[in-house]
Amino acid sequence: MNKEFVPYEQALALKELGFDEPCMSSRDMNNGEGLIQLPLYQQAFRWFREKYKLIAYPQWRIDNTWDITIQQLDGYGLLSGQTTLSVIKKSTYEEAESACLDKLIEIVKNGNTNN
Repeated sequence: MNKEFVPYEQALALKELGFDEPCMSSRDMNNGEGLIQLPLYQQAFRWFREKYKLIAYPQWRIDNTWDITIQQLDGYGLLSGQTTLSVIKKSTYEEAESACLDKLIEIVKNGNTNN
């Protein structure tokens, strides 16, 4: 079940971006300043979708790899124009999922959203 939860480093980055939703798991922060919530991957992806209108969806490829495409929805909830922000290709779904979360964090940190 632990693989369903976002790792500590990503959870910390999410907290820095303002993620503050209740989670099923938490962990002591490395600096001893309390607990950090450890969301499920699906919670983190939902948060990016709802707050920043960023969606990520996986596709299995014929060469036995996984692509995860990140796109942004417009104000009407539709994909518009040049919306593909990133395509991540990894050999396993779990690797692609983790790399995708890193990329979503990077996109928001760098202000590359229409939000």
